[in-house]
This record gives sequence, structure tokens and C-alpha cells, in this order.
Amino acid sequence: MSAFFPMPPASSPEEGEATTLFDLHRQRVWAERRWQVRAAQFRALALAESIFAGRVSAQLSGTRLEGPFRGLLHLEVPFESLEDHLEREQRFTAVAGRDPVLARSPFVFVFSAAGAR
Repeated sequence: MSAFFPMPPASSPEEGEATTLFDLHRQRVWAERRWQVRAAQFRALALAESIFAGRVSAQLSGTRLEGPFRGLLHLEVPFESLEDHLEREQRFTAVAGRDPVLARSPFVFVFSAAGAR
């Protein structure tokens, strides 16, 4: 597994030792959490593309599978004017706050203008 999707902290069974039901359950829970984070990332991307009316790129960093937030989601969005951007950012955060998929995997959203890296 990559650092992006870390395996659960587990005591790996010794060679020849059977995997316990608890180990299997723990692996399944971690897999479900990883997919919840991914689903939330793509939901935020689709939402941002709709609200910012253009192509948006999303990059997830600092991923966590537990805790009060699940990572930083950097959204690179189209930029026309500061007033327009702030209004769209407020709309995005309001809608994202009510979205059931994003509620299960809350992110800290970081916005930047497309091409401003």
C-alpha cells in the first residue's frame, strides 16, 4: 500500500497462523474509510465544477482515515474577479456543509486560482 492509503495498524499474523475474524473486520473498515474519502473527494470536485462553472482540479493531501477532518483538499478553480470568487467560494462551502457524502469525510478546503501555482 502507498502512503496515500496506509494499511491499518495491525499485528500481522505469523507465517502459518490463521487470520482472525477481527483482523479481517479491521481491514474491511479501513478499506471502507479509504473509499469514503475518495467518494467525498470526487463529490467535492463535481460540486466545485458546478459552482465555479469551469474546469477544476482537486488534489488531496494530508489524508487521515479517522479524526475530525480527513485531509486537505486543494481545489484549483477558475478565477474572474475577487468578488465573484468569494461569492462562489461561500456558495461552495455552504452546499458542501449540507452534503451527506462530504459530511462523512469532512475536508479542509483550500482554494486557488487556476494557473496561479
